[in-house]
Amino acid sequence: MYESLQEKLRTTTVIKCFPGHEAQESWITEVEEELGFRLPPSYRWWLLHYGNAQFGDGSILTVAPPEHRELFDGDLLYIHRLNLGEDWWVSRFPNRLELFVPDGDELFFFDTSTRSEEGEFPVMLYDLMNDYVDEYAVTFAEFLEKLIDERT
Repeated sequence: MYESLQEKLRTTTVIKCFPGHEAQESWITEVEEELGFRLPPSYRWWLLHYGNAQFGDGSILTVAPPEHRELFDGDLLYIHRLNLGEDWWVSRFPNRLELFVPDGDELFFFDTSTRSEEGEFPVMLYDLMNDYVDEYAVTFAEFLEKLIDERT
């Protein structure tokens, strides 16, 4: 199903995956229960098969083991909880689920206000320098492929 992405992940040097750090289904389910919605299928696939990755100057957020979630700033739920404490951010982007924050002037997040028939959330790019948001990819898988292509 994700053959093109798998091939890019096998051959690229711009993203570093760490085998053996895949998420477990029970961790994902626990996160989904707290969020109140199911994560997109391509992101769930990523979590179960790869789990995490370093992408240049940032890490793609993952789902950490529950016992480490409160201390790991690479955990999707940990970052989401922190963001909920930022009133100005929540009021401006109430349906944002942060995904990837490279060390720069951009931020990528899921827009949870809209879901495709396949269950995917679009991945949005927030340009911090110019203060605008635009759709970057229609699925998480497309997001990864696009990042790899742009940075190769």
